[in-house]
Amino acid sequence: MKRKSASLYIEKLNFEFLSKISSLKKFYGVFEKLKKRFGIPDEDYERLFLASSEAFMNAIIHGNKFDPRKKVYVTVKIYKTIYEVEIEDEGKGFEPESLPNPTDEENLLKESGRGVYLMKAIADVVKFHRTSRGMKVRIKIKKRPSA
Repeated sequence: MKRKSASLYIEKLNFEFLSKISSLKKFYGVFEKLKKRFGIPDEDYERLFLASSEAFMNAIIHGNKFDPRKKVYVTVKIYKTIYEVEIEDEGKGFEPESLPNPTDEENLLKESGRGVYLMKAIADVVKFHRTSRGMKVRIKIKKRPSA
């Protein structure tokens, strides 16, 4: 884990992963360590991990097309009231607004096509944009008040 400081966020961590399915296990391990290190409550963690892991797998499968020469870059920022995860691939990108609605009748039985819809349903903010490297998704989860 690389550690950087800034006045806007409490912590910023950067990670790189190879574009292969086995990287999901390493990704999971990173998130488990983050949960423990920052004391992320279960509800926040579940939302953060589910939305982020969906974006991560999309980057490997759809963005980088399993190309072992390409990487997935993950940045995690911990703010006082928000968790933010950025996931960037080295693919050609896509137009998120052109994705079919998975709740339309003709899409209900399809085996895929629900990832972005799921991310948007779980996270408080999901934004996509192209970068010089590829496509980046920014996911924000507001911290829930402590019990």
